[in-house]
Amino acid sequence: MIIYNSLEEFNSIKHNLPKLSFVPTMGNLHEGHASLIDIAKKTGNEVVSTIYVNSLQFNDKNDFINYPKTLDMDIELLDKKGCNHLILPDSSILDNIKSIKAPIKSMKLCGAHRPGHFDGVLTILNRLFEIINPHSVVFGKKDYQQFLLVKDFIDEKKLNINIIGANTIRNNNGLALSSRNILLTEKDKLIASTLYKTLKDVEKNKAYLNSEYLKTKLDYLKSSGFKVDYLMSCDTESLEESYNINNNDLLIAVAAHLGSVRLIDNLVISKL
Repeated sequence: MIIYNSLEEFNSIKHNLPKLSFVPTMGNLHEGHASLIDIAKKTGNEVVSTIYVNSLQFNDKNDFINYPKTLDMDIELLDKKGCNHLILPDSSILDNIKSIKAPIKSMKLCGAHRPGHFDGVLTILNRLFEIINPHSVVFGKKDYQQFLLVKDFIDEKKLNINIIGANTIRNNNGLALSSRNILLTEKDKLIASTLYKTLKDVEKNKAYLNSEYLKTKLDYLKSSGFKVDYLMSCDTESLEESYNINNNDLLIAVAAHLGSVRLIDNLVISKL
């Protein structure tokens, strides 16, 4: 794996590179990220990844400062998985950067609780797309809203990039793998697995899906120790609240705090 310690270093050689499949990350990598590398390799392109903790997408300065950083282990994982190129952007990535305003649907779900978050995500991704010019880009669907917004951005801007969505990787208890899981105690990890079990229970009882039913599930999560930002049933494209399970697949999405750690998860349930 070739490591580029600045954008200038990558720019100096990129004209010699073949087609690239891109896996953007903020580091503190785990098996979920490893699965994205595997998917990128299946495109037949060389794989490029980035590790950059994007300050633009943090509305909480302390969350940015405390974001886990494990660069040596990250490099080892990427190298082992067969990533071909790793870019470690320097601060120049923000020089004269064009600010991107995320669309209205960014204000749903997580966006309602993290003002400006998706503006920051799209702003930095737009810069990375300009620099790397990837043939394909791979995103995990654990952050379904992010995946949807990036897909829409690529379509709107008519970028010649194929976006691939990857299924969520989970531990044995169903907890979605996340860089923030490292901040959970073993006891908290068991409690955190309740999020996925709740989503699966909603799926099992989808014939009874309505706002009152979801309210009972939200109350259960609160009684389990979570501070819940939202538990919602949504249209899979607009992210508008919907319970029309008779005619459409629906996204059941949750975000909740366990202590100081914010966790997200979701499940697309098929129509009846």
